[in-house]
Amino acid sequence: MGFTASGISATTVTTDQQAPLGFVLTVPDGDNGAQEWVYVKTSAELTKGLVGGRAIAAISSAYTVGVGAATTTRAAAVGVAQHTIASGSYGFILRRGVGSVLADGSVTQGVDIMPAGSGKVTDLTGTAEHKVIGQAFATDAGTGATDFVLAAIDCGV
Repeated sequence: MGFTASGISATTVTTDQQAPLGFVLTVPDGDNGAQEWVYVKTSAELTKGLVGGRAIAAISSAYTVGVGAATTTRAAAVGVAQHTIASGSYGFILRRGVGSVLADGSVTQGVDIMPAGSGKVTDLTGTAEHKVIGQAFATDAGTGATDFVLAAIDCGV
């Protein structure tokens, strides 16, 4: 597998556009293989671990994203923020690879995860396979706003 060469890094965040929206940056991640980061513009602030998704009722661009909702499907989930990107700013979110997700207090190690609302993730429930965006490597502590869980992320963009 090759890697993408560019003049910006996965942690670059700016208020002006530095790359085409949807640009994919591929970087090595040691024993975890590779990570694929997608360049987006935010319509709401994304902080570490939040799912970035398209607002289904107000799609204006494939790569303008807000905070994922409980109704966000895999096809609408663009990636998961690994650092803060302010509303109206540009940056990369992780679409494929190992990274942190913010759990809702009910994520179990080894279980598939899906958007739960407010950008967090939860365990797959019922027949919602169309919402799966990854698999958790740990059980979350259930302590609130900082329930970060390492996960294999695979969003549908």
